[in-house]
Amino acid sequence: MRLAPEVTRTRLPFGGTVLVNGVTMDLAECQEPQSAILDRLLDRSASDAPATRAFAAALLEGGWLIWEDCPDGVA
Repeated sequence: MRLAPEVTRTRLPFGGTVLVNGVTMDLAECQEPQSAILDRLLDRSASDAPATRAFAAALLEGGWLIWEDCPDGVA
């Protein structure tokens, strides 16, 4: 997974992350626990826990992330 092309990610100084869609100007704020999951999703080290899967599904459905197959076939 990776951020959608129109999405910018900004880490907040107090913890957490803000995602901004530069086209629609939609904003999503992630608290620190969700920000940590996002880190793991983006570096492909996320667990298969139900909460992680649900968070990833919500980000994919919302257009914040896109699925990108890994060149080596490992996702």
